[in-house]
This record gives sequence, structure tokens and C-alpha cells, in this order.
Amino acid sequence: MKEKIKAGIAFTILSFLILAGFVLTGLDKSTDVYPGDDTKIYLYGEAHGNKEYYDIEFTLWKGYYDQGFRSLFLELPYYNAEFLNLWMKEDTDNSINQLYKEMQGTPSGNKYYLEFFHKIKEKCPDTVFYGTDVGHQFDTTGTRYLRYLKKNGLADSENYKLARECIRQGKEFYAHDTEGNGVSPIRESYMVSNFIDAYTRCGQSKIMGIYGSNHTNLDKSKLMAGRLREHYGDVISSVKLSTLAFGQNKPYQLGLSITGIIFLLLLFIPNILWAKIGKPAGYKDLARGENPILVLLERIGQIAVSVSLVIFPATNPHIRKLSGGVFLDAKLIFWLIACGLMFLYECYWIRYFRSKRRLKDLYASFAGFPIAGATLPVLAALLLGIYAENIILIFASVILGIGHIGIHMMHRKECNI
Repeated sequence: MKEKIKAGIAFTILSFLILAGFVLTGLDKSTDVYPGDDTKIYLYGEAHGNKEYYDIEFTLWKGYYDQGFRSLFLELPYYNAEFLNLWMKEDTDNSINQLYKEMQGTPSGNKYYLEFFHKIKEKCPDTVFYGTDVGHQFDTTGTRYLRYLKKNGLADSENYKLARECIRQGKEFYAHDTEGNGVSPIRESYMVSNFIDAYTRCGQSKIMGIYGSNHTNLDKSKLMAGRLREHYGDVISSVKLSTLAFGQNKPYQLGLSITGIIFLLLLFIPNILWAKIGKPAGYKDLARGENPILVLLERIGQIAVSVSLVIFPATNPHIRKLSGGVFLDAKLIFWLIACGLMFLYECYWIRYFRSKRRLKDLYASFAGFPIAGATLPVLAALLLGIYAENIILIFASVILGIGHIGIHMMHRKECNI
């Protein structure tokens, strides 16, 4: 009765942890909406000032550029984008260097952003930039752009009108942004109207847009992307660059799993020691009476689990240090539970080798888990399969469990333990 209570507690705790893993995984559902066949507006959300994201952005833009895209929307004021367009046609870097100088002290004033534009000029020379933010640096870049237009006889042009409106928006925004955090309903509203206007001017062709991830959540109706979705419908996609940098799970990609190798070592080493010096008296007699079907299932499961653990790197913990923090999947809890079960498995063997090494010691419970020498590693392998979302490993673990645990149950019954 005491063992049944312990087993009940152990499996209750394990079930609770597994349930928590599924709940957290469900809550961790991404808000990303990937491009489809009908997508025309391809938004990407970044954390400003990070090289890894700029590299991904350039790769994305180069791919779209090769497909015929030419319009790149940016979280910049109208006049910043226009200076960039002028620079794209110039033989010198005077324009962009001055622009870069004026952006110092802002998230955009970093060398990686500058390198990003240089790569675009070199590899995607027909790119046209569209700035849809409010008028940041209105008293420097904005004023300088108005002077440029006047000097070139364009004071009555549409460009001059758009630049003045952008400056006005900037002044209004900064008058209300008392917190200095850049978050403002005023700004979001102007970013939406500016985007719609720019998208009309570019002919409503397929475009890519790069904005801070605070603006690109399609599920939030108060933010830019959410409002644009309400306006344009399902032709808009939005993906966080942190998602792309973190990478998506590839359950069946072949490679080498460090986790799998460690798990196999934790399995093989105590079992090799057991075979050499730890077999209890009477074990050979029990083995001769094993059910051949269970033995076959055990062997198939052992081979399949061993191979799967080694060749599928999806069983490794997926953790990356990226700009904005450490990124990990909520389902990592399954990996942690599996590691915990393997720790208990090693403790079980330590207890066994320190015991009198009898059959009752071999088939005893540990930490509440009955037949711990069989149940713990099988459960650990099964949870690794769930973590990796790998059906092959999950199925192999089930086959192993039927054979391995089944044999141990028969042995335990025959020993009247």
C-alpha cells in the first residue's frame, strides 16, 4: 500500500508537470503571420540596432528584390527616406554620412544600419525607400530637406508638402511624448495614415516593411500593423525577426544530438557495469522464460530509440542569446523533465550498486516510480520525443516501453516482489 501511495504521488507530480508543459506551449503560441500566396505587404518586426537582425533583413530584401520587389518601407521619417533615395543615385556617400550623423543618439544611429544601406545600394540598386514614421529629427534632417527642395525650385512640390506634414507630425508627437518612450496613440495613427499614403504612391505593389516589433503585431488593433490589417485585410503578413533568428523547430533534420549521446551514455554505462559485475543471482533463469514477442519489441525499441536519439538534433535544447534577451521555447519544460527522469535513473543505479544486488533490488521502485530501471528511461525518451515533436522517437519509445517494461513486470511478478 505504501508503494502504491508513493507511485500515485510520483505520477501525479509527473502528470502535473507534463500538463503544465502542454499548457505553457499552447500559451507560447506565436503571433507571427507568415506570408501566403495572397500576401502583398510583408512586414518584419525588429529590435533596433542589432547586426543579426539587419543581416536577416538584407537577406530577406535581396530575396524579394530578386522576385521583383522594389519598394522598401522603413520606420523612418519621410525626409530621411528621400535623402536615402537621393544617395542611391549619387556617386559619393556625402548624403548618407550626413544623415547618419544626424541620427546619432537614436536607435537608427548605429554602424550596422549604415552597413545595411550600403549593401542594399550595392546589391539592390533600384530599391526605393519609403519612410512612414513621424518627423524625428525635424529640426535637423527635416529642415535640411526643406532647404534642399527650395534650393532646387521644388518648394511647391508634393515632396515639400509631405515633408512639412511629417515635420508637423513630429512636433505634435514630441509635444505629447512626455514619457520619452516612443509609445503614443498619436504616433501609431500617423504611422498608419503615412503607410496608407505611401502604399498608394508606390502603386500598391508588393512591398516589404521593417519596423520595430512594437508596431508589427497584427493582433493588436491599437498598433500600426493591427490597424493596417483592418484596412487591407489578409494581404498583410508580419513576422518577428527574433523568430527567424531563433529558428523554427525541424524535428526530422538529420545531424548529431549532444543530448541524445549523453542520454545513451547514461543508459549504457550503468547497464554495462551491471552486465559485468552487477547481475543478481537467479536473473539468468528469469531471462530464459521471457516472452519472445516482448523481447522482439524491446530489441526493436532499443535500436530505434538509440538511433533516433543520436541522429535528430531537435532533441537538443533550443536556446539562443539574441538581442532583446534569451529566447527559448516554452516546451523546453519537456526537455527538463526528461533530464530530471534520467537523473533519477542514475540515482536508482547508484542505490542498486550500493545494495546487496538482489532481484528485489533490481526491480524495486525508486522515487515512487515502479520498476524504476525500466520506466524512468522509457519516460525520459518519450518526453524527449515530445519536446522534439519527433513522431519517430515517440513511436520508438512506446515500442521500447511495451517490450522493456513488459519484461520487467513479468520478472517482478515471477519473483513475487
